[in-house]
Amino acid sequence: MLAIRDGATIDEAIEALKFLGDRNRLRILSTLARAETCVCDLIDQLDLPQPLVSYHLRKLRDAGLVRGRRQAQWIYYSLDPEAWRRLVAPLAGLFPLGDLPPEAAFGASDRCALVPADPGHDTCPDGAGDVLPAQVLAWDIG
Repeated sequence: MLAIRDGATIDEAIEALKFLGDRNRLRILSTLARAETCVCDLIDQLDLPQPLVSYHLRKLRDAGLVRGRRQAQWIYYSLDPEAWRRLVAPLAGLFPLGDLPPEAAFGASDRCALVPADPGHDTCPDGAGDVLPAQVLAWDIG
């Protein structure tokens, strides 16, 4: 049977995707992933009003993803690399980074043809996954 990831990993990935699902927050993160940036530049680059940028920066700071440093009257924001790694780790664990493995290609699996079908469910019987390469077993169905 294809391996099912534990519920905690799935829940962490869902929370990360929810947090990253806000368009403006994602745009701010994308900008900060390229360079440390002050609020005035975020406002100009993203064409967003100052209160909205401040709102999302507060959310990002509260989550520990963004840190600020004051220089005179300006505050420069950057991503905290360790916090970023912790946020995206559950996602990286669920999905391969880079190209998909050859086993994931359309038409690459004959798994169900290798064992008799389970007539009660019209599916592969339990244990059919035992004939798959180990790297395919790591994929999650959930």
